[in-house]
Amino acid sequence: MQNPYSSGPNMFAPSPPTGYSPPPSPSGRGRIWLFAGLGALVVVIATVVAIVVVVNDNSGSPVASSPAKPSATDPATTTPHPTTTAPASTLTPQIPGYQVDVPKDLKAAWDIPHDWNIDQTTTVFGASSDSIPAVGFATEGENYCPNNVRTSMFLTTSEIDDATAAATDVGAHAARIGYSTKTSLTPGTAQPLDAGQLHGTFLETSGAFTAPAGCATTYSVYTFAIRVGTGKGSLVLTLVSDTGVDRSVTPDFARKLFATFRLL
Repeated sequence: MQNPYSSGPNMFAPSPPTGYSPPPSPSGRGRIWLFAGLGALVVVIATVVAIVVVVNDNSGSPVASSPAKPSATDPATTTPHPTTTAPASTLTPQIPGYQVDVPKDLKAAWDIPHDWNIDQTTTVFGASSDSIPAVGFATEGENYCPNNVRTSMFLTTSEIDDATAAATDVGAHAARIGYSTKTSLTPGTAQPLDAGQLHGTFLETSGAFTAPAGCATTYSVYTFAIRVGTGKGSLVLTLVSDTGVDRSVTPDFARKLFATFRLL
């Protein structure tokens, strides 16, 4: 499918936000690890890119609570929360006409289409006890078919130092969470990808799943992993998308968004 997102404002009519947000985990360890990953990354690359990141580490606070929402493949079992789109960032996007997604309390950013919805209240991707810590959560295409979300994007971390292994692991984990009715899961070949002076690994995990009539039956989880350092894990920008339907995200478009990742 040809990349449906050409540069320019308001590519599609705005969609109300949604995402994956189970009850919060008992502690803030996932979010603390995410903060620590960003801070450690700066230490590693500071001599090369001279970037300083200020991190607000709420180490004693639990993960913020947010109401449950429908998943990309399963009907909602609780009432979705009301629209909570973040105010537009004042940063200039690298892609003209797009908006900048800046996670709360983190000095990192990336570009997304202007009509995607950012929900700063969502801090996990998952359900029940199986979830992935997430910040900068953005979605597009809620209810493009009944009780389904077309696209979700967020930043997370992995405790795995090797970027290829981290991208593979997060991709498979997100696929298991987002597509509980999946019938296949296949990791693709890792490819190098640069975001300015940050060097990382791009990988597509794809498969098929059982879905209601009118919905996609295939999916892709795109991951962009940046190694932080030995014993420090990796940052992983993640994009979960139903595929084979109108406006679904292609590998080229995922790379385009990932390439805008930067530290502030």
